[in-house]
Amino acid sequence: MTFRTQASTSKRLAVVAVSAAAALVGFSAGPAQALTYNMSTTGAAGTATYVGNGDWSLHAHDPLTDGHCARFQVKDTDDTSWRWYGDMVCSSADQYVTGARSLWSVRICRTGIGNCSAAVRL
Repeated sequence: MTFRTQASTSKRLAVVAVSAAAALVGFSAGPAQALTYNMSTTGAAGTATYVGNGDWSLHAHDPLTDGHCARFQVKDTDDTSWRWYGDMVCSSADQYVTGARSLWSVRICRTGIGNCSAAVRL
């Protein structure tokens, strides 16, 4: 005696849907694509945009004309204190400042004033 079992169409489609969802989750497990963090403090604003392979692009602007400028501070994974990083931006035009690496903490500050944004971890 031979028994044949055949799954219904709805059960087969459910298995395909679950398999497709699992494939998408596995595909998106790497670093996020086109991820951007916005940071700001009084006068200074900056963005960190993921460009791939653990690299980030840092941009800044500072529209105030009081002689102070926007500048990033970074802290590497093992660092205990912040350090200035990249060039100052003293213009309201958004400018590329420098690159950064994943796992760094980054914040935008105003030079000479000491106010900084909340930090983001890249």
